[in-house]
Amino acid sequence: VAVTEEPDEELPQTTTEPVQTTTPAVSETDKPQETSAKPAETTAPPQTTAETTTSEPQVNEVAEGVITNGQVVAKLDDGHYWAISLFGGGKGTTYAEALNRFRNELPESVKIYSMIAPTSGEYYLPSNFAEYNASHRKSVDSVNSQLSEGIIPVDAISALGEHTDEPIFTRTDHHWQPLGAYYAAQAFAEAAGVPFTPLSEMKEVDIDGFVGTMYGYTESVNLLNDPEQFVYYKPQNDYSTYYYDTSYNFDYNFPFFIDMPVGSSYSTFMGGDKKIVRIETDVKNGRKLLIFKDSYGNAEVPFYFGSFEEIYVCDMRYFDLNAVQFIEEKGITDLLFTMCTFSAVGTNSNGLINALDNSVIEEIPAD
Repeated sequence: VAVTEEPDEELPQTTTEPVQTTTPAVSETDKPQETSAKPAETTAPPQTTAETTTSEPQVNEVAEGVITNGQVVAKLDDGHYWAISLFGGGKGTTYAEALNRFRNELPESVKIYSMIAPTSGEYYLPSNFAEYNASHRKSVDSVNSQLSEGIIPVDAISALGEHTDEPIFTRTDHHWQPLGAYYAAQAFAEAAGVPFTPLSEMKEVDIDGFVGTMYGYTESVNLLNDPEQFVYYKPQNDYSTYYYDTSYNFDYNFPFFIDMPVGSSYSTFMGGDKKIVRIETDVKNGRKLLIFKDSYGNAEVPFYFGSFEEIYVCDMRYFDLNAVQFIEEKGITDLLFTMCTFSAVGTNSNGLINALDNSVIEEIPAD
């Protein structure tokens, strides 16, 4: 039943003002991908006495639910329905090998960080489904044990585990809430030794009626009828955002935060994944951050606007340049790999190997 891949998501085409609705349309690209997962269950699996995850507090010890396309849909103690992805686990060998190559091929002056985030199942999966789920912590520990000296692991699992009584994950989408991304970003900023802007200095934006991707994966009426609030935060310092194609040819100057239909609220960050995005900020500390990420990383990015002078955002799945050449020519000082466990131990990590193996060109296009 468990799966090990983060779903591929197409770049939404709309930039219109969100329309409040509790029945968002789900595009074909939001449908579940074919996997080798066991056929969908229509009843709750038998209850077991399996150990719960080690992070505290647990939202629910036992809950009735169903498994559909590798997702558990259950009503937890908070009175709401949650869709939680079952995690298949993995050692993350390809991811670790890629990061070790980056360390070997880049000068020591470039600081390298690895921050792998769990999904909601690490904290909220009811114990009677535990036998279907692998430990996110064990997979992250496996990755960290394989990393070369000079790569700094950032413990997102513990950072999030301190706030499980807050809305750090979505209930109806496979992503975290921006609040969860905030706590992870705070842990990274501390590891990198850069300033970090508190939420109290940002503008909160609340979107009601959000039903995310998990409705498309499960077609659960319970999720559809139990929308949630999606909350994100806008930095108030000065910054400019520039969009490029995957070969770094300039496309357009456009806002970082993009108005989306309510059901696509998570795509408010840069509109999706298929662009290289550069952000110039008013921070003058000489620090240039390059982020290799999956879609989980999108929600982190705005929390770094007060930490780095310049930020380059690259999706590991959509990058057609030689990464080492790009880092050297752009004068990157800090390199962050940030993604969910599904990507770190799954085939998405092949994108990092591809980024290293892409051909060196005469010159990377100018900013």
